[in-house]
Amino acid sequence: RLIYASITGFGQTGPYAQRPGYDLIAQGLSGVMSVTGEPDGDPVKCGIPISDLSAGLFCAVAILSAVIARERTGRGQQIDTSLFEGALALSIWETAELWATGRVPGKLGSAHRLTAPYQALRTRDGHLTVGGNNQKLWERLCAVVGREELVHDQRFATNDHRMANRAELTVELEAALAARGTDEWVDALLEAGVPAGPIHDYAEVFADPHTQAREMQVSLEHPVEGTISALGIPVKLSETPGAIRRAAPLLGEHTEEVLREAGFADDEIAALA
Repeated sequence: RLIYASITGFGQTGPYAQRPGYDLIAQGLSGVMSVTGEPDGDPVKCGIPISDLSAGLFCAVAILSAVIARERTGRGQQIDTSLFEGALALSIWETAELWATGRVPGKLGSAHRLTAPYQALRTRDGHLTVGGNNQKLWERLCAVVGREELVHDQRFATNDHRMANRAELTVELEAALAARGTDEWVDALLEAGVPAGPIHDYAEVFADPHTQAREMQVSLEHPVEGTISALGIPVKLSETPGAIRRAAPLLGEHTEEVLREAGFADDEIAALA
């Protein structure tokens, strides 16, 4: 009935099974770094440890699936996943492009593989992100920035045209956006129903009232450090909400408790010390 889960760099089978692995190594081998960064730039890893995090999330789902299977069959099982597979499994657009067209995906900066404009753009005082990625939103975007004529420009007439001429499209839009600051443009775009937003650093993220309203920063008491901050729970359940109730345990804090629960006697636990 035991459910045993393992996360390694490359999994328990295959020619790389015995290789050591970190998030960075998995990002490189999985193709992620080949599509991250500016088109003419060096390979770049994701700013967050995407291989580590995705492998952990996939593994958690697998454990829950195994628990349900055990309830039905009475049997446990082994779960095997890896940093490599975690990153590769997220590469949905890239694998689709490769298999559907035969083209090897490359770096696009902040742009999207299948639609434009959908990227970060420079303003007078910084950058914003915008999703003008269907014809209605594209027309609204052009109206907001005062460039209605771009709707009728044959270079940008359809999504396919806009993707083919993405570099020219970026030049045209950034020329218009240079007239005002990021906050002004974001407000105007949102008022017109065009998805848009600023690019925050993490200090700005946690100063944002929406972050606080969504309880994504919580305060905890730590036995050594005092009051500390931690990330909140990103999924809100209506009937059985979770909560971050305490800081992470100290090294070995619950060892004896766990061993007793597993059936070890006091003298056996003492012998392990």
